[in-house]
Amino acid sequence: MRVQPFVIIALICCAQVFAQSGIAAETRPSATRLYQSQVNVIAFQTVLLEFAKYRERLKRGSVKLTFRLNRQGRVTDIKVVSTKSNPWAEATAIRMIRVAKFPPIPQNVIAEQGHDWVDVQAEWSFRVEPSGSKRATQPASVK
Repeated sequence: MRVQPFVIIALICCAQVFAQSGIAAETRPSATRLYQSQVNVIAFQTVLLEFAKYRERLKRGSVKLTFRLNRQGRVTDIKVVSTKSNPWAEATAIRMIRVAKFPPIPQNVIAEQGHDWVDVQAEWSFRVEPSGSKRATQPASVK
């Protein structure tokens, strides 16, 4: 990976997916976990790839969204939970989640949850550091 001469971007990204079922994450059945993992990766990669195209617009900040997927895997509702210092990143995250292609919710997940929708909460935090900084670039991670 090539480092730009003046800028190293440290993206610390987190995405958390949860189904609104009242079941603790530790006891959630495996079909739901598998679906959540698929959605998590797609949301994370979709937004991160767009952020990477326009690194110069990322300075410091974070965006936290929640969105609901229906039975077909389409986004039916999206809300900004919080945002810090970067309106472009907020608008970009919303736009990319709206156009992302999520898989339909499997029947066994619907049966496990007792409803045909999944809520997703995702957060992306970022900061740009000058090159030569002693701070190491942290890899992006998904929680």
